[in-house]
Amino acid sequence: MDKFKQFTVLYIEDDEGVRTVNSRFLSRMFNELYEAKDGEEGYELYKKCHPDIILTDINMPKLDGISLAKKIRKEDKNTKIIISTAYSDKEYLLEAIELNLEKYIIKPLNSRNLLPALTKAVEGLEDEKNVKIELGENFYFDNKTSLFYLDDKVLEMTKKELLFLKLLVLNKNRVVSYEEIERFVWGDEYMSLNSLRTTIGFLRKKIPFNCIKNISNMGYKLKLEK
Repeated sequence: MDKFKQFTVLYIEDDEGVRTVNSRFLSRMFNELYEAKDGEEGYELYKKCHPDIILTDINMPKLDGISLAKKIRKEDKNTKIIISTAYSDKEYLLEAIELNLEKYIIKPLNSRNLLPALTKAVEGLEDEKNVKIELGENFYFDNKTSLFYLDDKVLEMTKKELLFLKLLVLNKNRVVSYEEIERFVWGDEYMSLNSLRTTIGFLRKKIPFNCIKNISNMGYKLKLEK
């Protein structure tokens, strides 16, 4: 269960008795548990606490679980969302698929149906840690797509800009030499220092902060935000 301790969970349930019972189980598993009694309170906690996983009931006052998930998915495609309901409804199931939800669980919640859903969510989060290289707030490189993202949108770059920054990111703990840059980014073309500086100059205007550090007479290194 140690892997669960790395993550936080937001549990939204309007039935106080049910919420109390399941919260005991969740608080033992996760690093931090946030609780809400309805969708609106849950959304405010989501914005404030940025949990890794959201476990929410569907039928709630003020804001139901599906509407809550839709609201979150407008800006956030990564937070793991698990929906629980007392009914098996085909329409809800189709919406759950479209919203990229982790799991649709039929109540009552217990270790037999909840644990597999939470395990799937945590394993997905662990996989994303290996795939996504965080560079700054809402700025990351995705190893799977070989693209850079800012606020979950692809950051438009030229081929040379993309290859240069990718080279720095994949070698983030050391200086990348001019020779390596020429070989990886320019390929068979000749790379002048002027063309390299021009490429970097345009790239610096596109990225949210200056993460490119020049090491005099050696090459370049990635400089991450503190």
